Amino acid sequence: MTAPLRVAFGHYCSPDDISGVTSWLIDLALFLHRQGISVAILLMDLGQPADSNPVELALHNQGVEIVRTPARNNLKQDVKATLDFLNAWRPDVFLPQCKPHHYLAAAIAGRHGLPWALTLHSDDPDYWAVVESLPPSSHGGQAVCVSQHIHTRLASLGGGSDAAIIPYGVALPAHTSQFQAHPFRVVYSGRLWEHQKRADLVVQTLIHACRQGNGALVATVIGDGYSRAACEQQVQQAGLAERIRFTGRLPFADLQRILLESQAILLMSDFEGLPVALLEAMAAGLVPVVRNIASGIPEVVHQGHTGLLVSEDPAEAAAALLGLANDPFLWQRCSEASRQLVEERFSSHRCHQLWLDLLLQLSTGAQPNYPIADWRGVKLSGLSPLMSASYSRPRSTPLLRLRQGLNTRSAQVKGWLKRRLSSQAQAASTADRAN
Repeated sequence: MTAPLRVAFGHYCSPDDISGVTSWLIDLALFLHRQGISVAILLMDLGQPADSNPVELALHNQGVEIVRTPARNNLKQDVKATLDFLNAWRPDVFLPQCKPHHYLAAAIAGRHGLPWALTLHSDDPDYWAVVESLPPSSHGGQAVCVSQHIHTRLASLGGGSDAAIIPYGVALPAHTSQFQAHPFRVVYSGRLWEHQKRADLVVQTLIHACRQGNGALVATVIGDGYSRAACEQQVQQAGLAERIRFTGRLPFADLQRILLESQAILLMSDFEGLPVALLEAMAAGLVPVVRNIASGIPEVVHQGHTGLLVSEDPAEAAAALLGLANDPFLWQRCSEASRQLVEERFSSHRCHQLWLDLLLQLSTGAQPNYPIADWRGVKLSGLSPLMSASYSRPRSTPLLRLRQGLNTRSAQVKGWLKRRLSSQAQAASTADRAN
């Protein structure tokens, strides 16, 4: 009798985590377990050891083995702890996520015959640092891209010849959102961070839209993070606390309920892969109003067909939301097309099956040489500085906010100039017709 395939994940845990990667990992782990595959997840504790976390809450009593390890603030010790786990559990395939020591351990294990996959979840510079430092094809691994954009960029760096494209997949609710104009409900779902998610831009856009909507538009901000207090303060100072409410992190059932009551989702990120929150909203029939960035977003949000693409100017994004609220025919067309696109290309069943096929392919013929005892061909001196940055200095949040604030102000000026020039051109055209 053939032993079941054994798949191990490396990830992190914190009590308030709401990342798309975590949601993806939970869903994939449960799917693999239902297919008869043995699954274990090694979690680095970013909170207190006694804290509950979304991964354990979702997988508790589901048959998925959870192993927690403390953060040691020492890269070599964290790598050793990961290798100790691999030697003890002996998976057939390893899937490291997000943390540099898990990738480093994967590269070491890959040179001992253990297949592994580097999932490029977004355009975060940290992922490209791993590609630069530990090319999967040179370390017994496989690159997996969540979007065509990431695959194209990987290929341009010389590392995409054998990379797979497996997008995120989401469940399709039985019902979908319906149009309503009074109030028109907008939702943001995700981390309340300046880094990547640009929470300040989201709130500025919602404030613009609520003020100009004269009470016809309301918003719900779902999620948590270090920017939440500042965002709530902005809303309070604008006198819009009754129209823009903050819920914090929500269970999936409550999130789904709010999505089905809403009409649009807003995202203003600096970079993304293919946001799970966006796909969940589109599956529920919400129309996305999202910043047009080089990412997987333009692969699913087609201007005027499945949603609206905007710049980082909050006034422009607010105008797009209000335009949707005042155009039920545009909203209906985009809503139906969004749902159809997710159903055809991004259902959880389709994407999970692609992962299962890849794992079976990687494990076929592989013979990991346990125990993994030495760092064969992998040196710390060859790593990108980004891979060890979290062990040396914290990210400079004040400088990040200053730079992003300057970028936002620049976008606002450009948006004002564009509207001014457009107004002047329209006035000149009207004058020409009058003459």
